[in-house]
Amino acid sequence: MAIKRFKTLGLIVFNMLMLSFLSTAQAEFKRDYTVAKKSFEDGEYQDAIKKLKSAIADNPESAARVKLYGMRFDSYLPHYFLGQSYFRLGDCAAAISAWNQAINAGVIQEQDEFAQMESDLRDCNTQGIDITAIAQQANDDIDSLDDAIVRYSGLQNESLLAREWAATWQPDLSLAQQLATTLRQRLTVATNDIEPDAIKAISNEAQQGAIALNGREGLARAQVAAIQAESAENKRLALEDARRGLQNSIRTAQAVDKPQGGSTQMSTLLTDLNNQIAFGENLGSTAPELNIREQTQIIDNVLRRYNVAVQDWNAQQQSIAQRTPPPDLKKIAEAFFSGDYETAARLADPEEFSEDRARIQALLFRAAANHKLYVRNGEQQSSTLSQVQSDIRAIKRMNSGFSPYIAAFSPSFLSLFRQSG
Repeated sequence: MAIKRFKTLGLIVFNMLMLSFLSTAQAEFKRDYTVAKKSFEDGEYQDAIKKLKSAIADNPESAARVKLYGMRFDSYLPHYFLGQSYFRLGDCAAAISAWNQAINAGVIQEQDEFAQMESDLRDCNTQGIDITAIAQQANDDIDSLDDAIVRYSGLQNESLLAREWAATWQPDLSLAQQLATTLRQRLTVATNDIEPDAIKAISNEAQQGAIALNGREGLARAQVAAIQAESAENKRLALEDARRGLQNSIRTAQAVDKPQGGSTQMSTLLTDLNNQIAFGENLGSTAPELNIREQTQIIDNVLRRYNVAVQDWNAQQQSIAQRTPPPDLKKIAEAFFSGDYETAARLADPEEFSEDRARIQALLFRAAANHKLYVRNGEQQSSTLSQVQSDIRAIKRMNSGFSPYIAAFSPSFLSLFRQSG
């Protein structure tokens, strides 16, 4: 009986200790979170990061409403504020990682802070994209659509089309004019909002609109030519010319380059091209000239789009091959970004690389790794700092315009890089 009472007493003591521990941990994360938000508001982002990580370690679960102290309630969004702190320090990679955790928690989406997070996330995702260049390309494509509209509009003065202009040809012109106006309005909005995907979509729509209108113009002019061929001989010759054009288009399409691999777009366009070739081959001897020329135009348009897709894919493969870093340089980068700065500094010997680009990257990683070690050791080793500055000067001698990617390195290192000459 005494042993049973002893066990019961021990269990009670254990439960009391656990409740005390949980209560202490709960108080710790609330205090850390409150202090972190105050540090964030004061612009002390490093202190905020430290406290937020401590709060997350005690309680990683976001909540729309928690009791902090007394009668004060607030949302608990540690990953959101951790991401905001990293963002304010220029570390987009860490910010995005923290924001993704906030999104996965499923709480931030219903909070007022969500709109700010979306805006900052777009800023991070669009870094390195030349909005001006792609917007100019989209504007050029709309200009090309306008040129096609001007050429097509000239057909209104063709008397041979007057009878059927309103019903057959004018609708295409009206649609193209409306499309050009709408695309310019959308381009202004997408450029102001820095939406690269929307700008690229506008560019593609303008290209497709110009292709379609040019195709219709070709058909219209072919019809004019057919009407003008009053004699049976002229009609026969025109028909033979259309058939030869179709056969030439079919032969050209059949001889198209078919690289191994390729993109989904290439595969889809090649299937469409083969279908159009089969349709053209099945056009009988009694097929009208207009139908033959229309099919020829369709084959030519699909072939043109396929060739563009092949060129884009080849360029992409070449670009990927050129961007592939040497294996030794990749090991240096992996060591640096995993926090093994001693290994990164030891491996980063620029003399081991033959190309200037690789040498510059090796110098950059060695300088950044030694700077991390310098800061970690209390900024006491002047020889380490001298080595860092020497590597930065070597980089600038090789490429005076070189600038490190700001999201990959600390603000203090970037500042030292700018100052070292």
